[in-house]
Amino acid sequence: MKKSIICAILAMSMILVGTGYAYWTDSLNVTTKATTGDFDVTFADLGLYAQYGNEYNSGDWSIIDGIGAEGYIPANYFERGTSDYNSIAAPGKIDEYYNGAKGFNSVRFDAELVDAAGIPTTVGPYVEGVINGSDNILITMENMYPGYAQTFRSDILNVGSIAARLSSLNFDVKGLGGDSVINKTTRNMLGVAILVEGEYQSVGAWEGNHVFELCKAMGLPDSEIFEVGGVHFIRLSALNKISKEVLSEYSTLLAIPSQNRMDLYIAVAMDPDAEGVYTTGSTQVMSKKDDSLSQNTGAQISVNLLWDQFNEGVNVEATNRVAGQNHTSGQPAQ
Repeated sequence: MKKSIICAILAMSMILVGTGYAYWTDSLNVTTKATTGDFDVTFADLGLYAQYGNEYNSGDWSIIDGIGAEGYIPANYFERGTSDYNSIAAPGKIDEYYNGAKGFNSVRFDAELVDAAGIPTTVGPYVEGVINGSDNILITMENMYPGYAQTFRSDILNVGSIAARLSSLNFDVKGLGGDSVINKTTRNMLGVAILVEGEYQSVGAWEGNHVFELCKAMGLPDSEIFEVGGVHFIRLSALNKISKEVLSEYSTLLAIPSQNRMDLYIAVAMDPDAEGVYTTGSTQVMSKKDDSLSQNTGAQISVNLLWDQFNEGVNVEATNRVAGQNHTSGQPAQ
C-alpha cells in the first residue's frame, strides 16, 4: 500500500512539471512579392531606304550613283511596304538595280540583323515571335566609288518593361577582314550620316521629331564634312573627334507601352573629291595624288547606340517616415 501512494505522487509531479513549461503563442507575418523587369531595346524591320510611303518626299533619293539623266535612284525604288517586314527590299528590286547598273558599276550591298531572333513581345505592327529583332546591324557595301551614296533604315523598338533613353553614341572603324588599320585616304573619303527620329509615342506627339542628328552641333570644321545629294557626311577620320559631352546631350526617352518606337536612318557615301584633295580629281585638276590609296580598300563601321534606364537613381527632395530607421548610433531613434 505504501508503494502505490508513492507512485501516484511521482506521477502527479511529472504532470505538474509539464504544465509549468506550456504557454500560448501567436505570430504576424509580412510577405512581400517583387519581380524585376527587363531592359531591352532592339533593332527590327531593317531595310533599304525607303520602305514606306511616309518616309520620303518627291525627289528624294535612295542611291546616288551618277547613272542616267538624273544620276540617282528614287527613294521609293525599293519600297515593299508591310508585305514582308523581314525583307530589306521589294522582291526582285535589288537584282533589278544590279542589272540596270551593268556597264556603269559593280556595286554590291546588303544589310542584315546579326543573330536575328523573334522579338519577345508585340510592338505596334511587329508581332511577337514573327518579326525578327537584333542588337546588331551589319551593312556591307562593295565597290563604292567617289560620289556614290546609299541610305538604309531600321526601327528601334523598346521590347522591355521599363522606359529607356538614348544616352550616347560611339563609333568603331576597322578595316575589312578584321584588319584594324585603314589608310588615311580611305578614312577621309568615306563618310557616314545618321538620323534618329521619333516614329510613334502614345504619351505626347513626337512623330518626326529629331532624336539624334550626327552632324548637328558636333563642333567639327567644314573640312571634316562633305556633301552628297544634299546630305552632310562626317568623314570616318573625324568620328573619334566628336566629344563625348556633345554625344551625351541626346537623352531622348523611348517609353512604354511597347508601341513606342524610333526610326533609324544611316547613309554611307564616298566623297566626290572632284577637286583632287584625296585623289587626282578631275582631268582639269590632275593633282599629284595617288589614286591607289583609295582603291581596293574598305572599312567596317560599327555605330553603337547606348541606352540607359530612364531612372538612373534620382535624388529627390522628399522623404517619408521610414527614414527613422537610418540611425547608426546603436541606440533607438527618438
